[in-house]
Amino acid sequence: MADRWVTFDCYGTIIDWRTGMTEALESVAPGRAVELMETYYRHEPAVEAESPFRNYRDVLEEGLRRAAGELKIPLAGQELRVLSTTLPSWPSFGDSVEALQELQRDGYRLGILTNTDADLMRGTLAGPLPVEFDEVITAEEVESYKPGDGMFDEFVARHRPSPQDWIHVGNSVWHDCEPAHQRGFRTVFVHRSDNPENNEWIHIGGTDEICADLVLPDLAGLPQGLRDLTKDD
Repeated sequence: MADRWVTFDCYGTIIDWRTGMTEALESVAPGRAVELMETYYRHEPAVEAESPFRNYRDVLEEGLRRAAGELKIPLAGQELRVLSTTLPSWPSFGDSVEALQELQRDGYRLGILTNTDADLMRGTLAGPLPVEFDEVITAEEVESYKPGDGMFDEFVARHRPSPQDWIHVGNSVWHDCEPAHQRGFRTVFVHRSDNPENNEWIHIGGTDEICADLVLPDLAGLPQGLRDLTKDD
């Protein structure tokens, strides 16, 4: 019997990215954390897309430098490194660990495809995410950030999953659901936030094509959702 895989985006899907980032930014820019975080989000994709490839520590620092500059918030030195310093301790969502463990009991192998560095991911796994994953692929390893091909190509090269044996789960249409869907694999969209980009999840590229096979507000319903989704496999 072929391995059945569920892979995940990590930060934002399993780990509570917004809470972790807000607390980190509040420590260096009291009262400005929310606007600084939202401005950072606008800069991050541009920094990731620049050549040569930057590891995620550098992306976090440069993205924060640009966001702080735009908002005229004076940050320097260790303050600009606050995101990479604190990221390994950012908390998991309350529903994450139990849902992942239930998926393992259901026989799934678990993987992570994450836009981060290997050492930062190891810190997360050693702390707020006490779950043993069968595969972890980072942007640093393949020198490519999602929605780029690198991590998806690497996973396929390593495991050769059939479309029935791989489901990818993420909190971003653009980073996760759309690229996996376009490769012919099933996707689950975890609609945890009010990110405007995520409100366009129904359509791909202006068409009527549905991106996600399953839409959930969190991971609590994922095990049963996958049982229902795969019952005819």
